[in-house]
Amino acid sequence: MAESKTTAKGYINKNKQKNLGCTYEKGSDHGQYFYILECQHCEKQYRSNGSDIFQRKCPACQGGNP
Repeated sequence: MAESKTTAKGYINKNKQKNLGCTYEKGSDHGQYFYILECQHCEKQYRSNGSDIFQRKCPACQGGNP
């Protein structure tokens, strides 16, 4: 699995969602893995496909997808 800037542990996207790392569980998009993100506003943790990290919004406080 190749790592890009957005899938690197510690990456924080423009919506202040921090990548805590890969779960190595196959994601819901083709060829993707799930990553754990943490909202830097409310501290909610949730899963995201690697391809979505750059744009994810928190499902608890920003109206993002669950």
